[in-house]
Amino acid sequence: MILDREIYFPYPFHKRVYLFIKKFFFILVRFLGRPTWGRPKAGIKLELEKQDMVLLVTDEGKIKCNSCNDCISICPTNCIDLVRPKDKDSPVTPIEFNFRPLECMYCNLCEEICPEDALAFVSGEKVSGHSEQIWERDINYLSFRSSLNEGKGLTMQALKDLRKS
Repeated sequence: MILDREIYFPYPFHKRVYLFIKKFFFILVRFLGRPTWGRPKAGIKLELEKQDMVLLVTDEGKIKCNSCNDCISICPTNCIDLVRPKDKDSPVTPIEFNFRPLECMYCNLCEEICPEDALAFVSGEKVSGHSEQIWERDINYLSFRSSLNEGKGLTMQALKDLRKS
């Protein structure tokens, strides 16, 4: 009994070549791993890890935030709390500004929408770790911690210098 050719070769020749090449590259990629053209390789630390929020200060040492609430309105995770002074008409420094890093997804929307450029994300301390670590960061920590310009706060020029290096 002789079977038809279509039983042995159900596809035309060009389709069989295409399927062979597709399967060959599939096996090659599984064996060698995915190519990393233009992407950082696994294990390499990125140049700018955005792990910590900073409230920037002016050259005189005052916090630049004017309590406009734009950062709170755009934040998708609601990880920022801001308490304005009772006089709501004038733009003044907030009484409280709290940031919860565990809830933040570091989308940088608050940094981009801020009209005063008062917020920034910089590389800093690791967020996860010890149980005694502060999980809600207040206005004094965000602006005047000792790692920011010896406790004087971070100005816009100092932030640019920090991001260059």
